[in-house]
Amino acid sequence: MRTFCILLACVAFDASLSAQDVVLESKRLHLGKPGQFEWSIYEGHAVDAERLERRFEAQKNVRELFLRIWQKDVKLGWPVFLNDKKLGSLTTAETPLECILKVPAGMLKDGENVLRIEAPPALDDIEVGPVVLTSQDIGGAQIKVVVANEMPCRITLTRADGTLQPLKAEPAGKVAARTGVVYASNGRVTLSVPPDDYVLHAGRGFEWSAERQTISLKAGEVKETKFELKREVDTSGWIAVDSHIHTLTHSGHGDATIDERMLTIAGEGIELAISTDHNHHTDYGPAAARMDVARHFTPVIGNEVTTKHGHFNAFPVQNGAKVVDPNEQDWSLLLPAIRATPGVEVITLNHPRDLHSGFVPLGGVMFNPQTGKHRHAGALSGLNAIEVITSEAMQSDIELLYRDWFALLNRGHRIFAVGSSDSHDVNRFILGQGRTYAMAKDDDPAAVNLGEVWRSYHEGRLLVSLGLLVTMTVDGRFGIGDTATGLGDTLKVECVIQSPSWTRADRLQIFANGHLVHERTISDEKRLTWSMPKPLHDVHLVAIATGPGVTEPFWEIPRPYQPSSKTFTPRVIGSTNPIWIDADSDGRFQSAYEIAKKLIEQGGSIEKHDAAVKAQGAGL
Repeated sequence: MRTFCILLACVAFDASLSAQDVVLESKRLHLGKPGQFEWSIYEGHAVDAERLERRFEAQKNVRELFLRIWQKDVKLGWPVFLNDKKLGSLTTAETPLECILKVPAGMLKDGENVLRIEAPPALDDIEVGPVVLTSQDIGGAQIKVVVANEMPCRITLTRADGTLQPLKAEPAGKVAARTGVVYASNGRVTLSVPPDDYVLHAGRGFEWSAERQTISLKAGEVKETKFELKREVDTSGWIAVDSHIHTLTHSGHGDATIDERMLTIAGEGIELAISTDHNHHTDYGPAAARMDVARHFTPVIGNEVTTKHGHFNAFPVQNGAKVVDPNEQDWSLLLPAIRATPGVEVITLNHPRDLHSGFVPLGGVMFNPQTGKHRHAGALSGLNAIEVITSEAMQSDIELLYRDWFALLNRGHRIFAVGSSDSHDVNRFILGQGRTYAMAKDDDPAAVNLGEVWRSYHEGRLLVSLGLLVTMTVDGRFGIGDTATGLGDTLKVECVIQSPSWTRADRLQIFANGHLVHERTISDEKRLTWSMPKPLHDVHLVAIATGPGVTEPFWEIPRPYQPSSKTFTPRVIGSTNPIWIDADSDGRFQSAYEIAKKLIEQGGSIEKHDAAVKAQGAGL
């Protein structure tokens, strides 16, 4: 194992604020495992060390000090030790930031001291440095941020190079603050930071503008910045839903307390917030009132039923209902038990390509991605939806889960696509980044008509969003969730793509039975039309728009959770659920499986039918 050591001159640490910073490492270093690389950006770049070790001379400190460590791409736990005593760990965050750890009085000793940053067992390429020991706390200047109309919002503060800046935020208890990020319930917050040049962003999630200002601060200076956020995406008639939300308080991991979670929900413009702590029924109502944000969203009690054979979100749940036994692994017993929970209207299959406890819901021998055949096929009727976008659990191929979903639809399963965040943290994975839009009246976010929302979940009147929003109609009269019948020989398909000013779409795809039938490169177009011949048989029609991903810290697209590739190109995406094309005008939709089965039973030919029908025929 390679390590690096440096000997520094003896420096006395006492109560004096004039003590000089001690630079333990001046360079930026690449830590990882020699001969291996996690991401292609590190391919061909030799690591400087597997861990960092620095030796230096000092005297015992009589007051608290601070260790400042610049870091980037930290995915796993990297504990930090001083003289064999743990100070803490690097911040688990891929975004560049400065991690600050407290050095308690008396932890330094007279003579030689040793600082170590230990590596995790698994591969994790990171960058660290400079590393500085200082007596200076965060502060020295202030920024007073004011957002017009006292709107709940997210404030992101970086240095000029994009590094998230450590800060202190006031009023204490009324904000959710992490390095470089603050959620404010009323758009007002005071930031204490060192004198420097900064970039400030203010935003409120997908539907709103992301305003940017630069600011320079001198020692002792106080400056006020004012922002006015503009609504840029029209979601009239649609409710913004995040159906996968966790708290540290009740899930036991992540870092967002239940009070902080309320601020992130309001600050990201989510109108329907569904609590899904692991095997726990959490009521957000009291916390939303306590944090004075209850008027901004409707809370719903849910549960992520977390088993060794899959994770399932169930909602709404009656307050006080018994929690489902998570030890049940047989879906034919588990899903009916979830459905029997008082109040439950919707069950979703979560992050279905992720490996947990050695099990992948749509992987291995469980699932055939060509035909949609599943070992628990009989139980799938108990599902309402499947997560095709989970922003905390992204796939290397952003359309992989769409193809899995198309296969399930072709098999005849009426399971609808949803998006969610699965956020456990205040900032590392942004709440509401992945989200669902459910068709319902949206005039009062604090009193969402839940009956309309659940009906949309049952009928597939849902849109999936990660930075884009796309809707679709057929012949100007059939929309998402409709069965389009009584059609002529030619269908007119119209798509409307929306995005805020800080994202854009560059490609639109139309899929019939999961197979690409139209693709268009786009620039500034918002409304696109296309004519297609009426299909030979029934098909489900879905639109997907994609575009370049956001890489700035105010809304950075996260890397894949369990990557299948060492290359990552961030993308934004928006999609519809199906419009069901009733090609034979018999008033009902037939899946590819039903069509193939009928043809085989009648001795008919499938050669003229589409690839989905042929795949089902081959499977039969």
